[in-house]
Amino acid sequence: MFNLDQIVSSLKDKKNLSKDESFYISEKMFEGALSDSEIKDILILLNEKGIATAEVVGFAQAMRQISTKVSTDEKVIDCCGTGGDGLNTFNISTCAAFIAAASGAKVAKHGNKAITSKSGSADLLHDAGAKLDLSPEQVSECIKNINFGFMFAPLHHKAMKNVAASRKSIAPNKTIFNMLGPITNPANAQLQIIGVFDKDAMQLIADALLELETSRAIVLTSRDGMDEASIYTQTDVIEINAGKKIEYAIDPREYGISGKDIYSIKTNDDKSSLDIIFSVINNDESDAKEICILNAALSVMLYKDIELGDAINECRKSVEEYLVRDKFNQYVDYTNQV
Repeated sequence: MFNLDQIVSSLKDKKNLSKDESFYISEKMFEGALSDSEIKDILILLNEKGIATAEVVGFAQAMRQISTKVSTDEKVIDCCGTGGDGLNTFNISTCAAFIAAASGAKVAKHGNKAITSKSGSADLLHDAGAKLDLSPEQVSECIKNINFGFMFAPLHHKAMKNVAASRKSIAPNKTIFNMLGPITNPANAQLQIIGVFDKDAMQLIADALLELETSRAIVLTSRDGMDEASIYTQTDVIEINAGKKIEYAIDPREYGISGKDIYSIKTNDDKSSLDIIFSVINNDESDAKEICILNAALSVMLYKDIELGDAINECRKSVEEYLVRDKFNQYVDYTNQV
């Protein structure tokens, strides 16, 4: 049997925890058996040592075990970044998810309020007027009828409230929990696009997904530090398919996509995520539109098993024909009706 002192001692000695030790300690966190300061110390020690694959898997398995699931017969995809890139870009993955949904993919989006950024996906949808406190059955109906369902992490991972204060006290520094959000989808999405904050984290997440038996996924990080596919530089990718890892890079210029000014996709006091997303779904020409189309296309590529260039064309058409704006408004209306 494990105990807290033994695990803390191992971490102080810079020893990696086993999957079982990680499961045990995270379970104790979720049960509320540890104080905020004890949790904070463990999270900091994990960061200082460097997080290992077995630790991510153990934490993920504990989190999955206690989560409130969304049951769906649909093939679903999630596109979710780890956050923590520190660049304060607008909420690209949420906008991309709506483009993918308007282009025929069924998206089970898992997200939260901002922790290491200025605007989380939940903040954005709330500000747009969507209702977030849906039951698992209502989320399933959204996915079926709208092609888009949002799972607000605190409602599906209620035990996360026991680690919230510790995470907040460490922010904006990342913790292992940044990695867990994308790999603990309550609808058990077997197709995933996961943006991460650096190349080390990319390998870590990819290896964890393999061990967790995800069927197909793309894990990516861009060379300008974004946890999204970039339109300003190349993006490094690990694709998981049939239990294997395939590594390659995406150069947006090969697909006729480029960006002019990375600052134009950053939020500040005058420019919120929602303002930028409204400009995208209203088909305004901008870097924001281009980066959302590229990221949405990765989801459509995986979901429909088509070439990236074809997926980009489909996503661009969805924006230009205002199908994305319709989908966004339809989702907000639907959540208020249910």
